[in-house]
Amino acid sequence: MADAGRADGGVMTGHGRLWMMVAIVIAVIGMGVSVYSIKHHLEVKASGQTDAACNISDKLSCDAAALSQYSEVGGIPLGVFGLGYFAAMAVLAGLGAFGGKMAKEHVHGYVAMVVIGVVVSLVLAALSWQNVGAFCPTCIAIYVLCLVQGAALGAFRKTIPAGLDGKTVFSGGMSAAIAVAVIVAGFTLLRPSITPASKSAARDPNEPKLATKTEEIVVNRSAYSGLGEDYRKGPDNAAVTIVEFADFQCPACQQMSPVLDALVAEFPGKVQLVFKNYPLDNTCNAGMQGQVHDQACKAAVMARCAGQYGKFWEYHGLLFKNLKSISEANMKAWGQQVGLTAEQVATCWESKDLMAKVKDDADLGNKLGVDSTPTIFLNGRKVLGGRGLDDLRFEVEKLIN
Repeated sequence: MADAGRADGGVMTGHGRLWMMVAIVIAVIGMGVSVYSIKHHLEVKASGQTDAACNISDKLSCDAAALSQYSEVGGIPLGVFGLGYFAAMAVLAGLGAFGGKMAKEHVHGYVAMVVIGVVVSLVLAALSWQNVGAFCPTCIAIYVLCLVQGAALGAFRKTIPAGLDGKTVFSGGMSAAIAVAVIVAGFTLLRPSITPASKSAARDPNEPKLATKTEEIVVNRSAYSGLGEDYRKGPDNAAVTIVEFADFQCPACQQMSPVLDALVAEFPGKVQLVFKNYPLDNTCNAGMQGQVHDQACKAAVMARCAGQYGKFWEYHGLLFKNLKSISEANMKAWGQQVGLTAEQVATCWESKDLMAKVKDDADLGNKLGVDSTPTIFLNGRKVLGGRGLDDLRFEVEKLIN
């Protein structure tokens, strides 16, 4: 006699069918969250940042997740795979509840997909914590839905049809594979028509985005000038100079870095990016009342240390890539990773000259009214409005033309 709710003659009954109905509801909710995630991802890629409700703080930011290298696979947003996953789960659960002779195979396929969803969710959550330095609330919602599916699997495990093995999982899983393939292919075909248009095209050219006052910002272009050179990308005779005041422990600065790099690459020979330190730490910044980021001053010192050996931007990239794990031990190890000796790292760590330059940058930022990071100036004019790629591109184009 079959257990209550198990497939008997190919049809799920009782508690088993209830489980599949619950699974369908979870899958539909997951599809809705995934669609929102896709829409947001495309908006971030088009503009560099959004005012989405899921940007709650530095640590809870959809924008930060969307701008990270882990947000896409092969150029396709993870949300698309999420949509395909939950669509597949809805198909498997529906066929498991009402699929006749193939019900058992589809339930077995569903079980396998639940396990996959739980494992992938845990892996992505770990990447967000360790590498991105911020969590995406919509991603958290998807992780929770996957874990709820896992909990439901545990609660209804006695209703799983007997004979679960690789053959039945593969048979049922084919329906899931088809569902995922249809979603991914559909997104690939429709992407040009659903990608948001550039905001620059619709922006009022008279709308002020830059401060009217042009500040005199000294850029030291020689290692022997002032307290040392300012590290730069792009030619010194560029038509547009972007000066960024940033903190290496600031998630928003981490997000801004690829946006500014994109501008330099998009306007070769016409844009120069200049990095200035503004650590949110009163150890080296007299404008701060306390330590918002307690490693920021030393991170700035070590970046300048690497710069003395031609490795500033390499070290700069390591700091932002590993923002969550910045520590004394790691910063010293990263110095050796970019090619410095242990002795050079030790000397730099205690260098009063390097710290003096960091303090000088922070003092300059305070005189210019910098009170948050990143703060950006275009040809001496402070950026007041949006700081997304489209917004900055629009302003750069006006200054070039």
